[in-house]
Amino acid sequence: MERLEPEEILAISSDKIGSFIRAQASARSLSPLVRKLNDDLMGADPSASEIAARALRHLGFIDRA
Repeated sequence: MERLEPEEILAISSDKIGSFIRAQASARSLSPLVRKLNDDLMGADPSASEIAARALRHLGFIDRA
């Protein structure tokens, strides 16, 4: 399974996010992807945390304020 980086997720156009999520869910790779982004979000690296938050928002997930 290919591990997508947050920058690659951010490069997906907004009109293709729905089909991306469906494809990831079908391949059973959505949960590991979101888990990795959450780990980055909660990690010690502020830069990785910010880009993970942006990627999660781009996928339609909200982060706590």
